[in-house]
Amino acid sequence: MKKYKSIIFIIIALILLYIAKDKYSSFNISKSIQACMMGQKKLNPDMTNKEIEKICVNYVNEQVNK
Repeated sequence: MKKYKSIIFIIIALILLYIAKDKYSSFNISKSIQACMMGQKKLNPDMTNKEIEKICVNYVNEQVNK
């Protein structure tokens, strides 16, 4: 009986970790894009927000897909 409880606990923990990974990975990507945009705005104040957003989204997606 104790063996089954341990196995069930491990399975539930793995499922919860998988759900948390999916939920927070998109959160981290959005925070990375926002940080990039703030940095780009300071480096290039003459660029528009749309241009900066496009650059940062492309850059962050490249970094994530490495």
